[in-house]
Amino acid sequence: MNLLFTNQMFKLFSVFILFFTLLSPACAALPTVDITQPNHQIGHAISFYEDVNHHVEFSHITELPIDNFKPLKQDVSAHLFTNSTFYYKFDVTNPQTQSLSRLLVFETPWLDDIKIKVISPNSTIQQYTTGNIYPFSQRAVAHPYPNIEHLFEPGISTVYVQVKTRDPFIVPISIIDRETLFKDQVLHVSVTAFMYGIIIAMLLYHLILFVSIKLRYYAFYALYLAIFLMANVSYHGYTFQFLLGDYPTIQNWLQSTTIFLFSISGLLFAKSFLNLKKYLPSAQKSMNAFILIFIGTMLFSALFGYHIHIILAITMAILFSIYVFSIALLSLLNGNQSALFFLLGTTAGLIGTSITALTVMALVPYTRIGYQAIEIGMVVDSILLSFALVNRVKINEKDKQIAEFFAKTDALTNLPNRRAYNDICHQEQSLTNKIHHTQLSALMIDIDFFKLVNDTYGHETGDIVLQRIARLLQNSIKTSDYIFRLGGEEFLILLPDTQVNQTKEIAERIRSTVENMEILDKTQPIKITVSIGVSIHITPDKCIIEAVRTADSLLYRAKQSGRNQVMVATFNPLVSNGLSLQNADQALRHD
Repeated sequence: MNLLFTNQMFKLFSVFILFFTLLSPACAALPTVDITQPNHQIGHAISFYEDVNHHVEFSHITELPIDNFKPLKQDVSAHLFTNSTFYYKFDVTNPQTQSLSRLLVFETPWLDDIKIKVISPNSTIQQYTTGNIYPFSQRAVAHPYPNIEHLFEPGISTVYVQVKTRDPFIVPISIIDRETLFKDQVLHVSVTAFMYGIIIAMLLYHLILFVSIKLRYYAFYALYLAIFLMANVSYHGYTFQFLLGDYPTIQNWLQSTTIFLFSISGLLFAKSFLNLKKYLPSAQKSMNAFILIFIGTMLFSALFGYHIHIILAITMAILFSIYVFSIALLSLLNGNQSALFFLLGTTAGLIGTSITALTVMALVPYTRIGYQAIEIGMVVDSILLSFALVNRVKINEKDKQIAEFFAKTDALTNLPNRRAYNDICHQEQSLTNKIHHTQLSALMIDIDFFKLVNDTYGHETGDIVLQRIARLLQNSIKTSDYIFRLGGEEFLILLPDTQVNQTKEIAERIRSTVENMEILDKTQPIKITVSIGVSIHITPDKCIIEAVRTADSLLYRAKQSGRNQVMVATFNPLVSNGLSLQNADQALRHD
């Protein structure tokens, strides 16, 4: 009875062992690839072997024990930068009675050395070679992806693939016909051309803006976009297909170098746009150091070969994205409004750069979107950043207007200063702003014995006197008139198209009001008077400078005649050739 029970338990245990063994992924049979339909990224049908020490020769790959191969378990073979040689094995079935021609396509343009061995059902062997270290013409189809073409006989064929590369180790393998490859290429090229078209349009737009406006960050952004395009067409294999087909070594170095240059141009653009010298001086120094480090790394790492060069290029592209984003955020926190638009405009590109770099380094799972994230990001980037650049111009223009206002404004009285007066004169002489049509009056006003006020009561009291006089003068004229503090205690009023009698009344009212004005210094009243020279030119041709020069001479005569008076002269070329200073109106004297 015990023996019977023991036998039954042993059989049951054996069934369980067999059941779980069949379910075990490591031992489960991999599916064969049916080539009657297109098969993209067949990783789940592939087993692989990593030869770390390069002990296996591809010519003896069939002698490698089958247990050494492990299921790939993912659509695409992806590994961190590696010097290992990888071998892949999969079975292909052709259920039809006639042979079928199919392309074996490796959907990563930069893979260096790919060897393929196909063992047909009748045990015949055919071998192929492709990859980025061989001339482009060696490929079965003129396509950026390395590819070979094989005529699969009816039945099951076994395919072995050897891959070695110094670049990021991403190996998507597809088995498709020529028509499918062509359709895929048309779709891919259409999407790529659309994205390139947007970026090129933005590049030309900002280049034209730089030529017209001469702001350096437009030039740096155009350079940034241009180098991105160069890097993108390079690592997508278009330069190899159309320009460097016979120069695979140059093609490889172009890929890594343009990635370095992309980061460097991005740093230059960020430095210029964010105006770090003003808002974040410490970051300005670190940015300069970063640029030098990137340039030095690009040049120095080339001495250690392409493998080290491309590893550092992609690694530093991630570092560039993180650094620029951090600097822009700090700049925003320090009050730089432009940094907000910079972040909105560049975040997509910086995130896309990081995702693509992490994808090709196999630090995040491979996806087509992740692989092309940098292109998507740069398209969004180029559109949004255009708005950021326009806003930056508006901010610059506003800052410029504020700076010009203060440059043309007297700080003590808030009146326009001599520089503002010179601009008015220049505009009239160039006929861009003629302020009068029929006549122009100029009033030169000077505070009498102002030095004595400063010496007696101090400069603080003198400043109060100047401010009181300035407010009085402002309240004495219309908004269409002009008033300036030319310096010291001297003021100028320009009255465009004001009647002669009105001009005289204004001048006399100013003189009288100042005379009756009382300014207290520590309860002690200060009496102030002014002398005024008035020049009235009844002609549209006389310029401001001549009117002011005449008024200044009249002011001198007023002072010489005892001060606290208005000296007026009217000039009319239509009446007796006008008047000279000798024929000026009699001074209005007030003792």
